[in-house]
Formats: sequence, C-alpha cells, structure tokens
Amino acid sequence: MERYLNERFIRSQQLSELPIVVRYVPIIMPQGMRERYPARSKLRKKERLYDCAPQLDYDTFVTGTFEQQIDEYVRGLFESVAHLQKLGATQEQADEFVALLANAKQVILAESLDQTRH
Repeated sequence: MERYLNERFIRSQQLSELPIVVRYVPIIMPQGMRERYPARSKLRKKERLYDCAPQLDYDTFVTGTFEQQIDEYVRGLFESVAHLQKLGATQEQADEFVALLANAKQVILAESLDQTRH
C-alpha cells in the first residue's frame, strides 16, 4: 500500500505539489488490548501534518483475506480526507486523494497477482 500511494503521489502533479504530510500509523490490537491503545489521530495545522492513527480491525489482519486487509487498511486512511482542506489542499486535490484510495485495491491486486498471499 505504501509503495502504491507514494508512487501515485509522485506521479500526480496536483498531489506532488501539496506541502502537507499525512503520517499513517494504524493501530491493530486484539480484543483486551484495544482499550490501552485508542485511536490517536491528530491534526497539527501549523506543521501542515495530520497524524492518522485509527484503530483497525485486528481479526481482519489475522484471518481475513488479502482483499479484506486492503479494504480495512484503506478504511483507516479515509479518515484523513476530512482534514486535507484544513491543511491547505484544494477540493480537487482532496478528490484526487479519494480517487487514489478508492482505486487502491484494484491496482494493488492487479500488480501483485504473482505474489504469495498468507
């Protein structure tokens, strides 16, 4: 996912010029530990930074399919979309970011057909 997003950001004229950072650190903990590790997302407007740290579903990453794992990972990233314009993104840039996320699963699956999935 990281490689997919970074490559698309570099290729995008609109997004490559955007001087903001979305730092994505999802929290994936089993039941019983989730309470000790709550979501920690935070907008840092002066720094033009959004720390996106949502809680993701643990069971999806343990027993889910690769496709389900991609969906859950992307679901967490969608949280950052609401904050892009607060950091200076235009509506067009936010829309392009949404489109990248929406297409992620399809592209990643197509690019990783020959890889072993656990």
